[in-house]
Amino acid sequence: MKYLKTLTLLSVVLFLLQTCKSTDIKGSADVIRKRQDSLAFELCKIYGLDQGIRKSPGMPNKWNFMLPIDSINFFKILDFTKTHGFPNKKILGQENYSHECVQASAIAILLHTPHILVNNKEYLDVFIEETNKETLKKETLALILDKYYAIRRDEFGNRRQLYGSQFGKPCKKFRRESDSVRAVIGLAPLPDSLFVQCKSK
Repeated sequence: MKYLKTLTLLSVVLFLLQTCKSTDIKGSADVIRKRQDSLAFELCKIYGLDQGIRKSPGMPNKWNFMLPIDSINFFKILDFTKTHGFPNKKILGQENYSHECVQASAIAILLHTPHILVNNKEYLDVFIEETNKETLKKETLALILDKYYAIRRDEFGNRRQLYGSQFGKPCKKFRRESDSVRAVIGLAPLPDSLFVQCKSK
């Protein structure tokens, strides 16, 4: 009889422990999901502001508002990255990350503000660190930085892109500079075949 009481008590304790464990797991999953949703919503707001002003038809002088908004958005993405890491599936969840406004937000903002990264090593280092953590591809960071150079031309009208990204191949005369800036973000020098002969004296 004593044995039966002990066994019953043990069964009740095990049941309660299992129930608590299940509740804790479910509660923990709910907390994680709410956090992911909150972070995704934050990114969507940033993306909405970025795209909204660019796609708003008939808004007079919208270009005057764009630079300040881009700057504000840059610092929001910088703060997000410092706090949570560069946006990725792990911190946002697969479902959230599948939405354009979540997945494209950080890249879109950085493509609109490459000058801030080029001119501020402290900020660039934050994103280089993310490439080391493999939450941001080095090639993607190269593309963002090359946007800065691609819209600038030398005295002969050659585009000054340096990284060998989708924006184009660098001029052979910029080889040394290209090797240097690629090394900063952890990329190997480009092979000869990825340079082009450009106008010069």
